[in-house]
Amino acid sequence: MSTPRAETVNDEKLVEEQEFLLRSLDDLEDEYTNGDLSDKEYETLRNDYMRRLAAVARTRKGEASTATDQRSRSRFWWLLAIGVTAVIAGIAVAQFSGLRAPGDPISGDIDRSPRSRLADAQNLFFADDLEGAREVVEEVLRDAPNMQEALVLSARLHERSTDPLSAVRQLDQVLLVEPQHIEALTLRGWILVRVDDPEVREEGIRNLDEAVALEPDTFDAYIFRGLVARELQGDLGLAIEMYQEALKRSPPQAMQPQLKQIIDEMRVELGSGSE
Repeated sequence: MSTPRAETVNDEKLVEEQEFLLRSLDDLEDEYTNGDLSDKEYETLRNDYMRRLAAVARTRKGEASTATDQRSRSRFWWLLAIGVTAVIAGIAVAQFSGLRAPGDPISGDIDRSPRSRLADAQNLFFADDLEGAREVVEEVLRDAPNMQEALVLSARLHERSTDPLSAVRQLDQVLLVEPQHIEALTLRGWILVRVDDPEVREEGIRNLDEAVALEPDTFDAYIFRGLVARELQGDLGLAIEMYQEALKRSPPQAMQPQLKQIIDEMRVELGSGSE
C-alpha cells in the first residue's frame, strides 16, 4: 500500500509532466505560426502531445480519491482550455479578410484605415506578439473608439494579460450596441466563469448560454459551455451535447480526436454512474 507521501510525490511528478506538455504545446503553436513546421509535422507532434496529456490525466484520475485530487484534475482541464482558447483565437484571426501572413511587414502600406490597422493587430496577436498587437489596437481605438472588432480584440489582449475587469468593460461596450454579439458574449462568459464567485460564475454561464442559443457557426461557444458543464456543473450529458455540437462546426483537425476522446470518456462515466 502506497503512503500519502509517496502519492503526493507521484502526483507532483504528474503535475510537472502535465505542465511541461502544456508548455510544449504552446511552443509548438509558436513554431507552426512562424512557419518552422509543416502541417503534417504540426499535426503529428500535437497529436502526440495530446495523447500523452490524456494518458497523464487518466493516471491521475485513477489515483485520485480525495477532493484535492479532484481539484488538481480540474486544474488540468482549465489549463488545457487555455490552450483551446489560443487555437480559437488563431482561427478567428485567420478568418479575417485582408490578413497578412505572420512575419510580413506591417509598415509602409498605402491603406492605413482603421480596418487595415486592425488586420495588422490581429496578425500580431495571432503571432503571439501581444505588445505589438496592443499598441496597434490602441491606435485603432483612438481613431475609431466604437469599432466592435477592435474592442473585442482589445478585450482578448486584456484577458491574456490577466486583466479581466478591463476585458469585461470593453465587451460590455460592444454588447450595449449589439446585445447578441456572439464573440463578445462567448468571451465575456468564458472570463466570468473562471472568477471564484458563485454569482459571477452564474452570470458567465448565462452569457455562454446566450451565445449557444444563437446557434453560432463557430465552435468556441460550444467548447467553453461543454467545459463549464463538465467541470463546474458536473452535467456530463450537457457537456457531451456541447462537444458534439462543436464537432459539427469543423474545429481544427488536431482538436477533433481530443474532443472525441473526451466525449467517449464522459459516456463511460455516465454508464458507470448508472450501474
